[in-house]
Amino acid sequence: MTTVLMPLDPSVSPQQAARVLSIRADLLPPEIRDNRRARRTRGFILVSLALVLGLLGSWYWYAAQDLDEARALNDAAFTQLTDVRRDQQQNERVQALIKVENGQALLTNELTAVLGDDLSWANLINLVLDKADDHDVTISEITPALNNESTGAAAVSGTVGEVLLTGKAKTKKIVADYVDALADTKDLSKPFVSTITDDTKTASFSISLYITDDALCGRFVGDDHVCPSEGK
Repeated sequence: MTTVLMPLDPSVSPQQAARVLSIRADLLPPEIRDNRRARRTRGFILVSLALVLGLLGSWYWYAAQDLDEARALNDAAFTQLTDVRRDQQQNERVQALIKVENGQALLTNELTAVLGDDLSWANLINLVLDKADDHDVTISEITPALNNESTGAAAVSGTVGEVLLTGKAKTKKIVADYVDALADTKDLSKPFVSTITDDTKTASFSISLYITDDALCGRFVGDDHVCPSEGK
């Protein structure tokens, strides 16, 4: 047999009297709560630190990739610049060589024009003296003169000047043979004995000759007028 006790307060219903009251009470010691809070704080800090390190690592990786790409671009640009400078230097050398070659050609042309009447006096003197040695003639003086306004030498067709020879030989016959030898040369023409004196031992003479165009020779005159080796 169950006996239900009625509440003392008649205003409280039986349902309210039978209701279980929800009562919460924190009975943990403070040091346990502090330990738990510290562990949660450490965990949060460790997770945050891991995230920061991960972000830094990702940023470093991207930065390294960008740096490598920038270095590659820089190397390519430097290589291209080096090639351009090398090509420019080569072009400058080529242009300098072309200028030098053009300058040499221009100088040769100018010298050819200026020295068109170049005459090798050494070659002419050697020619006269060689002929004199062949005929036992001694030349004491050679007086040349070119055909121009300054010397007043008369111009004769096919000649570039005159030369006057003075010397001596044993006989007039030797002088005549010497004159014939000079007439046979292409560099000299029309030999004429101006004066000749004969004594018992020697015959002194003066011979005038014309210098022909064939006597013109040298490196700037042309391939058709090349001095002999002894006249250079």
